[in-house]
Amino acid sequence: TKMLRELCDTWENHGSGLIALHGQSGDIMLQGIEEKKTKECFDEINQKGWELGGAGAAMRTAASCVGPARCEQACYDSLKVPYTVLKHFTEDIHRPRFNYKFKFKFSGCPNDCTNSIFRSDLAVIGMWRDNIQIDRKELNAWIEKKGMDSLVNNVINRCPTDAILLDKGEMVIEDKNCVHCMHCLNVIPQALSPGKERGVSLLLGGKNT
Repeated sequence: TKMLRELCDTWENHGSGLIALHGQSGDIMLQGIEEKKTKECFDEINQKGWELGGAGAAMRTAASCVGPARCEQACYDSLKVPYTVLKHFTEDIHRPRFNYKFKFKFSGCPNDCTNSIFRSDLAVIGMWRDNIQIDRKELNAWIEKKGMDSLVNNVINRCPTDAILLDKGEMVIEDKNCVHCMHCLNVIPQALSPGKERGVSLLLGGKNT
């Protein structure tokens, strides 16, 4: 709280006093200052221990989902990896030297809760390569509670590639046809989970490529 009060006082003295908190990235945005006062304000904030970035052609502050902290679908540690990556790129946040801004976003699974595919230059998406894990006991309990019609109508018929079917009354997943849309895992998370061979998919694009 002491640092926050000092930051507010510094910005009141040098700038407009208007502060915006960016929920997704965790940035504190200081908005509105005369150009001639910028250097003095920058130095004072820096001396008080704050990390200062900008909005130019630089590495931007990344966003990540809660990952393994709260989500059973996470395929990698989407909290540790962003911390490691951004520590490496800290200098590029301070000293813009790219031809355009560059954003990382980290999602622990293909649900892509950070919307990284549409809102970043390098999306890091948690993924698995082997078969979806099925807990038959939990699946049977779900069917007993919800009914077979619910399984057919809400899971099997909604698979976009028809990778799920009934074989002698038992649900079977043809994983070679699975496109990792996450629908079935989201409907029955207690019975279905990502495979054991987990890692990430890197999707590189945006204006910097």
